[in-house]
Amino acid sequence: MRNLLSQRIEHSSILHVVLLAGLCGVLYFPYLGSIPFFDKGEPREALAVQDIVQRGEWLVPLKRATDIPSKPPLFHWSAALVTRLTGSLTEATIRFPSALYATLGLFLIYWLGRKIFDAKTALLGAAILGTMMVYQDQALSARVDMTLCFFVTLSLVLFYSLYRGHLKNPWWFYVFYIIVGIGTLAKGPLGLVLPGLVAGSFALLERRRDLVRKFAFHPGVVLTVVFAAGWYVIAVTRGGEGFFDRQILQENLSRFVGGSGHSHPVYYYIPYLFTQSLLWGLFLPVLLWDLFKNGFRSGGDVLFLKLWFLIMFLFFSVSVGKRPVYLLPLYPALSLLLAEWFYHASSSGKARLITRSIGVLTAMTGGLLLVITLGALWSHDPGWFFAPIEVLLKPKDRANVLAVRTQLENFGWIFTLLSVSAAFLWLSLTRLLWVGQMRAVAHRLVVISIIHGIIGWSVVMPVIAQQRSYRDFMAEVNERVKPEDKLYIYGRFNSDPVVFYRGRAIEELEQPVAMMIGKVANGDGYVIMPERALKEIQKATGNLPQALLKSEGTGPENDARLVLVPAGVP
Repeated sequence: MRNLLSQRIEHSSILHVVLLAGLCGVLYFPYLGSIPFFDKGEPREALAVQDIVQRGEWLVPLKRATDIPSKPPLFHWSAALVTRLTGSLTEATIRFPSALYATLGLFLIYWLGRKIFDAKTALLGAAILGTMMVYQDQALSARVDMTLCFFVTLSLVLFYSLYRGHLKNPWWFYVFYIIVGIGTLAKGPLGLVLPGLVAGSFALLERRRDLVRKFAFHPGVVLTVVFAAGWYVIAVTRGGEGFFDRQILQENLSRFVGGSGHSHPVYYYIPYLFTQSLLWGLFLPVLLWDLFKNGFRSGGDVLFLKLWFLIMFLFFSVSVGKRPVYLLPLYPALSLLLAEWFYHASSSGKARLITRSIGVLTAMTGGLLLVITLGALWSHDPGWFFAPIEVLLKPKDRANVLAVRTQLENFGWIFTLLSVSAAFLWLSLTRLLWVGQMRAVAHRLVVISIIHGIIGWSVVMPVIAQQRSYRDFMAEVNERVKPEDKLYIYGRFNSDPVVFYRGRAIEELEQPVAMMIGKVANGDGYVIMPERALKEIQKATGNLPQALLKSEGTGPENDARLVLVPAGVP
């Protein structure tokens, strides 16, 4: 009998892992290369990866071979390794580590959920995390935040497993300290501070001060120091005062105390906590009320997850420097708490009133989607619903809407099928909320989130990216301007994507407009500049020819259409 039970548990575990892998295979990996770089963050990190691949500089990779990156190199090393293995430096290979770490993070939460709750709750918790908006976004982003989230999650899972005795071999302690040390190379001291605050608070509330001493003075601490401080010592010796100021002072201390350009009030994260976790954020108010109405009297397992969420939320709220994505490491714990709540939620009293109120919103959403679908079938135009609002938009916004409509037409019946499926799912969700079947509500939300994720990444995001990306423009530039030709950048704009898509560093010209007059349109070199800069030069001279090439994309700041012009420059 015991053997049969063990086999059933093992088979369910394999099935659940396959389901989670399939979820990631649908939501993450198909879109790694379909969307060009279009914001400020991704090209900035991609330049450091490009430096590793081209110069072979693994220890202290630089941006444009001269500038010190703002983040440690763990993500860059991961992306460079993928690039070396595949032989291709593209958006897909640079984003691949984020998708991989996101997938491994779901497996970690599933494993922890089985230890704390049960297999079904663990599966739902991992599915909730994987379909949260912020988690999907960072799984497809060439930035360091998902790398940090994974290593913080792994550190905390290892700590709790050692604390509860799930991992009995003493060598696991050394693995734990190695992981914490490596985690500091994802985004600096946060890789140590976040797990340390959560683990220390949990041990103190559990009145296990002996474990604080045990973990703090374990011989494995030396490994954390070696893996963390070791790289920083090498980097400081090579990068000097500039490196120390950039990565230690500006990116950590100054951002925590002074904000460094991202200063916001202490309550800044409250709305983002809900919006970033959509669609699951609809249920966070009632979940948080149920969790904390009795303070911290819950048992150790739930207490650990509550502290994981609360300590990180308070830490980032106290920090002066704030960005919504900083909250990412707290969502793994929140996902498991949500899953447990859905399986044990009350369906009476005030809880039923709240869930029925949410049901009104879901009914309105389903009804709107159904109207959109029926209108598309009637008019044979999937984007017909944009027509009434186009006249109210500014010309630039109207152009974006037109691009979305064109994209919808390309999808044809596939979009109609997805929209009608989503409509009926939202309406069926309303019925489930009305009768209080919360487990079925959670399962339905997983399916709806997957559909919305597919629509977002295959319809909406490509249009937004195309409106702002310089990829197509630089492809034309590379075809016209040979590697041996002189190419320069002039004017103020975010040129990181230009340099990445060129494939090599480009010298920047810092000359006033008056000095550029006479050089443009003369000589055997080329200059990439914002269209507004060319217009200033044309206004001063009045007889310059038109640009050789003009970009459709307007750049990461959405304010700089670029041109390529011939120029005689030194």
